[in-house]
Amino acid sequence: MSSVSPPAAARAAMSPVFVIAMLALLLGLQPLTTDLYLPALPLLTEQLGASVAQTQTTFTALLLAFGGSQLLWGPLSDRWGRRPILLTGIGLYVLAAVGCALAPDMHSLIVLRVLQGAALGAAVMAARAIVRDLYQPVEGAQVMSKALTGLGVLACSSPLLGSLLATHLGWRATMVTLALAGSGAWLLVWLHFQESVQHFNPHALRPRLLWQNWRRILSHPTFLAYTATTSCSFAGLVVFLTGSPFVFMGVLGWSAQDIGLLLAANGMVYIGGTILCRRLLVRWCAGACAAPWPWPAAWPCCALCCWRRWPGPACAAAWPMPQCACCTRWPTASSSPADKAARSAAFRRRRARPRRSTVSS
Repeated sequence: MSSVSPPAAARAAMSPVFVIAMLALLLGLQPLTTDLYLPALPLLTEQLGASVAQTQTTFTALLLAFGGSQLLWGPLSDRWGRRPILLTGIGLYVLAAVGCALAPDMHSLIVLRVLQGAALGAAVMAARAIVRDLYQPVEGAQVMSKALTGLGVLACSSPLLGSLLATHLGWRATMVTLALAGSGAWLLVWLHFQESVQHFNPHALRPRLLWQNWRRILSHPTFLAYTATTSCSFAGLVVFLTGSPFVFMGVLGWSAQDIGLLLAANGMVYIGGTILCRRLLVRWCAGACAAPWPWPAAWPCCALCCWRRWPGPACAAAWPMPQCACCTRWPTASSSPADKAARSAAFRRRRARPRRSTVSS
C-alpha cells in the first residue's frame, strides 16, 4: 500500500503551472459567462422583443442560481470528489450554453441561464476547494491570487471579444463561444486533473450535518466579514454591469466596441489588484490587506456621481464603504498564530536574500 496521500500524489502529478492555469480557467468561466454578452444586451433586447428588465433578468437570475447552487455542489464534492462534480457541472454548463444559443424567446433564455448559472457554481466551487485540498492557507492564498490574475485577463478580454461577436455575428455567437470555452475546460479536467480529495466524507449529504455546518458558518465572524465585503462589492458591480450597456449605448450613443473597452479597463484594474495582493499577503493578514482599499475606491465614485447629480449611481458607488468596518472589526482566519508564523518566516526569508552591495567611489 502506498503511503503517499492523494493530495500529495495529485500535487506530484500536476505541475504548479498547470494547477494555476486550470484554476484560472475554471474561475474565469464566471466573468466569461457574465461579461461576454454584456455588449450584446441592447441587441438581444431588440431581437427577442423583450423589455430591459427582462434582459437584465438573464444576468441576475444566473447570479442567483450560481450562488445558491454552491450550497449543494460543496457537499456533493465532499462525498464524491472534485473530479466527478467538475465533469458533471461543466458538462451541464456546455449543454445550457448551446441551449441559450438556440433559445427562441426571452423566457426560454432566462430558464437556460438559470441552469447555466447553477452548473457554473460547480466549476467555481470546485476550483476554490482544490486550493484548500492541495495547499496550506498562506501558500493557497498566493496560488489563488495568481489564478485570479488569469481570471482578470479573461475579464479584460471577454467584453472586447463580446463586442466584436455581437457586432459581426450577433448575440447568439457569444453563447456559442461559452459552449466552446466550457468544452475546453471539460477536456482539460478529464484528461489531466487528478482527484485532490484525501478522504471522501460519506456523511456529507446528511441534512442534520449540513444544517450544523451552515449554522456554524453563519455565526463565524470571518465568514461574516468576507461575505459582507464580497456582497458590498458585488452589489455595486451588478448595478453597473446590468445598467451600463443601456445607458452608454442608448443614452450616450456609444458603440458596442466602446462598451467593451470600458469593461476591459475595469479588468485591467482588477489584474493590478491581484498583483498587489500577492505582495501584501506576505507581510500582512488578509483583513489588513483588504480593509483600507474600499475607501479610495468608493469616494472618487461618489464625488463624481454627486457632482453630476446622479443620486442612484452614487448610492451604488457607496456600497464598498461598509467593507472597511467589516474587515477591521472582525478577526480573520489569516490572523491565526500558525499563519502569522508562516508569514513572518516568509518575510524573514525575503529580508535575508543577498543584495547587491554598492561601493561609493
